[in-house]
Amino acid sequence: MAKDMRRAPLRRAAGAAIVVVVLGTAWVWLHGSKSGKGSLPPPTATVRVAPIRQASVIKRLVAYGRVVAAPWAVHSLVEPFDVSISRVFVNRGQSVGQGATLLQVRPGPAARLALLQAQNDYRLAKIALRDERMRLRLKLATRAGFLRARKAFDTARLSLQIFQAEGLRRRMIVTAPVSGVVSHIGVEEGSTVSPGQALVTLIAGDRLEVRLGVEPEDVPNIRVGERVRLSSFEGVASQRIHGLVSVIARVMDPATHMINVFVTLPASNAYLLGEYVEGRFTTASPPGLLVPRSAVLPSGHHFVLYTVAHGRAVRHRVELGPHNGYVAQVAAPHLRAGMPVVVLGNYELAPGMRVRIAP
Repeated sequence: MAKDMRRAPLRRAAGAAIVVVVLGTAWVWLHGSKSGKGSLPPPTATVRVAPIRQASVIKRLVAYGRVVAAPWAVHSLVEPFDVSISRVFVNRGQSVGQGATLLQVRPGPAARLALLQAQNDYRLAKIALRDERMRLRLKLATRAGFLRARKAFDTARLSLQIFQAEGLRRRMIVTAPVSGVVSHIGVEEGSTVSPGQALVTLIAGDRLEVRLGVEPEDVPNIRVGERVRLSSFEGVASQRIHGLVSVIARVMDPATHMINVFVTLPASNAYLLGEYVEGRFTTASPPGLLVPRSAVLPSGHHFVLYTVAHGRAVRHRVELGPHNGYVAQVAAPHLRAGMPVVVLGNYELAPGMRVRIAP
């Protein structure tokens, strides 16, 4: 019993010593770990930079279309009265010279009846005027009656002169007013055509142009008068030529959802109406702050880039302007030409991170 009582204080002292050792070890380990972490150097990213430049973005656009007639090149031949078609002398797509015979026609039933009516009205009005003049001399008629007869005669004579001026006769020839290509024939031999209906449509041969379909976002980069390099898909006029942009449509084509750009062809070309053509544009945007395309990073719904100042990365939110596969125009309040922008290693950066510029 006495022996056990002597051992109890020794056990308590040993236990206290063990607790002190454990707590001391833990305290040293914890403080040692914290001091070790604090002694590690901050991370440094190695990057490559390029200077921001003030320049334009050069873009090369490719568009496709076909050869069409210029608006002022279309000549639709019509007659002001109904006609019957006796002969058709041309085919669709045929080239004709100015003055070439296209059709032979004769007046239709309604036109012949109208001509006979005009001739008869003129004859009767002439007789009535002669009689009214005679009666006026004999004082059997009034001046007002004579004037009415004179007006009726003038109206009848004018109607007959109109038919004669239009060349209404038994057989008539329709000729080509210009040299060109027959694009449409709206009649057949033996048919009767109403007044004003197109008989033949001609396209003046030297008035063709190219209609190209351009993506809407590319239209602001195209200017009227700009040169376009053209080449044919058909092989008929495979030589490359240059045309000039004449018109840029401001309405989207409902069939293609593209914007039509019309290009004037040079006088010496071998393109055919309806031929498929490729057009290549070289456009330049207005000058702006230009950076390599790799410097611009997407970040949510906007774009960012990093510059280097005093050895640290500076983040800028930018507006992306015209761009191609190599360079892009950007805009931000604190960007200036000549500032170093990060082009390689920027995916690893965070604002304020230390950076080292690779040679």
